Order: sequence, then C-alpha cells, then structure tokens
Amino acid sequence: MGITRMKCNRISNPLGFYLGQPRLSWVTEAPGAKLQTAAQVQVAAEEGFGQILYDSGRRDDIDSLGFRLPLELKPRTRYYWRVTVWTNRKEEIKSPTAWFETSKMGEPWTAEWITPDWEDKSIHPLLRKSFSLDGEVASARAYVCGLGLYELELNGRKAGEEYLTPYCNAYDKWIQYQTYDVTSLLHSGDNAVGAMLGNGWYKGRFGFQDNPGNIYGDTMAFLCELVVTYRDGRTVTVATDESWKAVPGPVQSSSIYDGEIYDANKQITGWSEAGLDDSQWSGTHLIDIGLDRLEARRSLPVHIMDEFKPVQVIRTPKGETVLDMGQNMVGWMRLKVDAPKGTEIVLMHGEALQDGCFSRENLRTAKAEFRYISDGRPATVRSHFTFYGFRYVKVEGWPGEVDPEDFTGCVLHSDMERIGELETSDPLVNRLFQNALWGQKGNF
Repeated sequence: MGITRMKCNRISNPLGFYLGQPRLSWVTEAPGAKLQTAAQVQVAAEEGFGQILYDSGRRDDIDSLGFRLPLELKPRTRYYWRVTVWTNRKEEIKSPTAWFETSKMGEPWTAEWITPDWEDKSIHPLLRKSFSLDGEVASARAYVCGLGLYELELNGRKAGEEYLTPYCNAYDKWIQYQTYDVTSLLHSGDNAVGAMLGNGWYKGRFGFQDNPGNIYGDTMAFLCELVVTYRDGRTVTVATDESWKAVPGPVQSSSIYDGEIYDANKQITGWSEAGLDDSQWSGTHLIDIGLDRLEARRSLPVHIMDEFKPVQVIRTPKGETVLDMGQNMVGWMRLKVDAPKGTEIVLMHGEALQDGCFSRENLRTAKAEFRYISDGRPATVRSHFTFYGFRYVKVEGWPGEVDPEDFTGCVLHSDMERIGELETSDPLVNRLFQNALWGQKGNF
C-alpha cells in the first residue's frame, strides 16, 4: 500500500523544464480500496518540509490525474512536494517526497552566444574556460544550449547522460535550453568547463529537398551559464563570453544523414580539465543569434534505453563482413578498438540485405557511416552528433577477425515510461505489436 508514480507535468522530478502552472499527479496503490475520497497536497522549500509554501488541506475535489498547483514559482528554485490520500476504506496513505526545479523562467541571461575565431564554419570545435572557486560548493547548475548539437563537460566528465542536445527545434521560432545539476562535478580551487559542437538539425545537409543544407544557420554557436552556490550562501556565475578559448576537435564532420568522422589523432587529452595549457588555442567572439527565442526545455532527455550484442557475424556472397543486430533499431554502435595508428575503421549502417549482401539503397543518398581513425591506443568509441536506423552493420578496416563482443548496439530514444504490454496467442499479432512498439522508439 502506498503512493507511486509521483509526477509534475507527467515527468518524474523534472529539472529545468517549462512548467507553466504545474500539474501534480500520482497513483494510489491500496489493495481492496476502490478510490481516493480525499487528498492533501503540501509543497515546501526544503526537503524536510520545515518551510511549507502551500498546503491544500484535506479536500475531496483534488484530482490525482492532474492537480493544478496554485503557487507562484520563482526562477532556479527547487520545490519539494508530498501528498496524503484517504480512501473509501478510511485508510490514510502518505507519499514519499518528490520535487521539481524551475528553469531560469523570465530571468535575464548573463551568458552570450559565442563562436570560434576562424573562417571555416565546417570545423567542429572544442570550447573551454578555466575558472577558480574559492569555497565549498553547495550546489551548481548549468543552463546550456548549443547550435546545432553540443556535449558539455566539466573537469573531464560529461554532464548528464543525455545525447543529441538540444534536440530538434524550430530554430527560427524557438530553441530549448537544458539544465544540468553539476554539483558533483565541481570543487573548491581550479576547475574547467568545456563543450564540443556538431551540426545536428541546425546546419549541414538535412531535408528532403536537393539542397546544400544550412536550413537554419551556417555557424556553430554555444551558450552556457554556470551558477555556483557556496556553502556560505554566496553565488558566482561563469558564463560564455569572449574569454573562452577554441580549438578544432577530433570530430572531423557530422551529419544526421551521412554520419560522423572521428579522428582520434586530433584528440586533446584533458581538454575540459583544469591545468591544461590553452595559450595556443584560438579565441572566440560573440555572435548575434539573440536570446528571445530561448525557452526552457520541453523535450524529454534522450538516453541509451537498451543495449544489444550482435546475434551473428555474416560473411556475405560479396565477401563483406556484416554484423546482424537481430532487429531494426535506432541509435549507434559502441565499439572497443585496438588498432595500429592511422587505421581507418568504417561502419556502414543498413536496414536490409539484398540477395544476402549488405544494402542501403532505401537510404537514397544518405551514407549513414561512422568512420574512426585510430591513434594507436585502445579506446571505446561511439558517435557524438548523429544516429542511425539499422539492423545490419557492414564493417571495413577492422584489424583481424571481427569479434561480436567488441560491438554493442545502443538504442537511443526519449526517456518515456512504458505503461502497457500486449501478448496474444498468435505470434504474428505479437510481432505486429512489437514492430509498432519499435517504430515508436525509433521515431522518438
């Protein structure tokens, strides 16, 4: 007996989402009880509920499917909430504590859009900023956006477990930014923040028309506002400005259609860590993209939601080496590479075999490739700024025999809760349901 699936705007513990007037929901699990007859919702500024900001009192008109919270929210604030439910059997059930945290809301930005100081707009940059903190960190949040796609790191560690941020937006109308809790990634003393950028849906070849690309823009850009609160209550903000540095990164090209080329020989060890000598890096300058289109995130995070090993290694009639993942999926391959310096490994992704051989004719002009150039050191490798729809992966340039244990298929999609199952006595109906389910995963 208890209260489960506590959500705010249908999201469990949302951090930095657009909330509007929040709607709280929950499920009461009470065997033998038929319904909720009354409920009480409390919201507090502290997890221990020492300072209660809202108390509905016991009411019989509270809807567990979407109680609209009549509370004026403040920017960048975490709110804790709990609910007490009374059932028709006169049982009183108390929930655990859940929370939601607001975005910047209407708060002005101190950060500005930046871009590297070079002419070639096809170069995929690494950006960084060193800074020092003079106290113990109580909490830290990063409010971040990148055009087209970005990955954020602090002190050599990736912020969050999301990929392909800030996702697909109508960039001429709205651009969503993400909020990260980066408290555990910072410390007193010297720190560094870094970002790598890719094309995504913002720039490059994309769309059904026969065009050179750049539907929304032609220049990569980055925006970051890092707000740190010390134990003694002081705050400090580290924001993107012209003091940031830039250097060409190991991603040589990226495309939603064509894939990615990653040259490990271009990697810079410690590029997002404190203490790196970046005196030879290029500078950055401000770029006039504007802040009026920025909105708090609405999209659920894209995570690695499942992982598969190849079910077999196929040697085709043409002599090709092809991995069969067992079913169609959307995501990328994560591979363990140990190859001589300069070795170029190519993964080509396709959905079908034609006469027993690898085929990607249905992809039209899309290459759907991942090319990795080894620096001679063992590495675990993945794509950063693209994804693929595939069942079969043709492997070229692999040193020695292809071992399926070196390959893992990572299924990417929005982190949605699955709430139902369907199984019948007919395996074809079951397969049809699975096809529809996997189609939805791919589309999200």
